[in-house]
Parts: sequence; C-alpha cells; structure tokens
Amino acid sequence: MLLWLIYDREHIPRNQFFIDRWLEAGREKGLSVQVVPREELTWGIRDNRLYLTAANQRGLPYCVVMRAMDPLLSSHLEGMGIPVFNNAGISRICNDKRLTHQFVSGLWPMMDTVFLGPGQIDSPFPYPVVIKSARGNGGRQVFLAEDEDAFRLALEQIAPDEALVQPLCDTPGRDVRVYMLGDKVVKAMMRVSLSDFRSNVGLGAEAFPWDPGEKPLALARQLAHRLDAGLIGVDFLFHQGRLLFNEIEDAVGTRMLYALGEGDIVRDYLAHILGLLDR
Repeated sequence: MLLWLIYDREHIPRNQFFIDRWLEAGREKGLSVQVVPREELTWGIRDNRLYLTAANQRGLPYCVVMRAMDPLLSSHLEGMGIPVFNNAGISRICNDKRLTHQFVSGLWPMMDTVFLGPGQIDSPFPYPVVIKSARGNGGRQVFLAEDEDAFRLALEQIAPDEALVQPLCDTPGRDVRVYMLGDKVVKAMMRVSLSDFRSNVGLGAEAFPWDPGEKPLALARQLAHRLDAGLIGVDFLFHQGRLLFNEIEDAVGTRMLYALGEGDIVRDYLAHILGLLDR
C-alpha cells in the first residue's frame, strides 16, 4: 500500500524529523510512504476526467497525508477517489482564518475581528492591534502594529494575501493548543514566549502540558467532530482572565509533543487513518 506525504518543497527540510517518523511508522505497518513535493504534481482534466501525475512516482497512492495548504488539490484528490487527511473541507476552512472564525462564531467567545477588504488601510480598532494574513500559519505573516505606519507596513508585507485584524489581547505571548486525533483529545499544551507576542514553538516559545478545563476540551471535541478531523490543533488565547478561541491548525506541528515525550502521535495518526480506511 502506498501513502503519499505531500509538502511544499521549501518546508521539507525543517520537517524532516516529522517525515522520518512517518517513514518509520509506515515500515512498521508494511506501507510504502513517499514524500511528494507539491511542485512535482501535474493535475487537471484530461479526456473529461480528473487526472494527476507526480514526477518520480509510479501510479497513484492509496491515501494522502496533506501537509501543504491547498484545498483545491485536496478536493481534486478526493474527486479521484483518493482519501486525504486532513480532508478538503478542513483545508478550506482551517487554512483561511476568516472562514475559521465564521465556523466557530457563536460557539465560543473570540476577539473582535475585522476582515479587511481591498483598499482598507486604516485600523478599525485603537492601537495596538494584531494583523494576520488570512492564509498564514505557524505564526508567520502575523504582525503587531502600535501605530498607523506599522499597520500599513504589515499590510504591505501580507499583500497580495488578504488580512484580518484584532485588538491585541491583554496576555500576549501565551496560548493553549489542544491536539485532537479524530474526536479524542491527545494533549493540551500551554505555549509561552517571553520575547514575542506570538507563542509559536517554531518561533522560540516554550511548551508544557496544561489542563484548560473541561469546557475548552468539549469545544475542541465538538469542532473536531463537525470537521470530521484527522489530526488538528485547536488554539486558545488568554484575555481578561478567560480563554478565547484563536484558530484551528490543519497541518498542525507536533514537535512539542515529541520534545516532551508525549507518545508517538504519527504512529497513532497512521493507526487512526488505517482504521478509517478498513471500515
């Protein structure tokens, strides 16, 4: 059985540890796991049917673990009958922060958020504010602006992507991530940065297990169920003494789980995928 692990080529080197875990887990299950750069795919319509080929690959995979943010590609693969994890619906919603906020709106409190349209160059909130690329991830393309000049510079750096803006929470540099595998909570972790308003481990933050209480975990389960999730991260930030929803991470990073010895999430994820495919 062949499984493809699809990445943007530029992200392969910094994810080699995670990739190696997939290769090892695949060998244990008798699977062939191939890393396929998204740039090596050719896909579209041929003879009135969906088609896809990959350089240096023979045939098509039994399933795909998608680590690139490409909802259209995920949908294309699913249209060809190839299961994709996470699915195309998750990729569409969770890789656009605006759609994510729409999806969660009314289920849990969140920071007031404005989706900026073309030509909007003034902050809708008093400074300081946080400006985010609608499709950024991992803390990249997220900027803190304390005045008009910084706000407009952030928009220039985010362009041509669209942006959303929020007031800065009162406890920056600290958040909580809940890892979900299917409907099950894997672990909740607090992430803390002493040097940045962002709390991403990939940007230098520290992480440790932390219990957010049953209600945030119940929300994470609800969201995972509604999305039919494989492996996702549900993130909360701190503001005015409570947890507010922040975002859902699709191709969620797992380095802090391994760094803290919190099991083998790749082995568990592969078992979850194979269990679904055997139904």
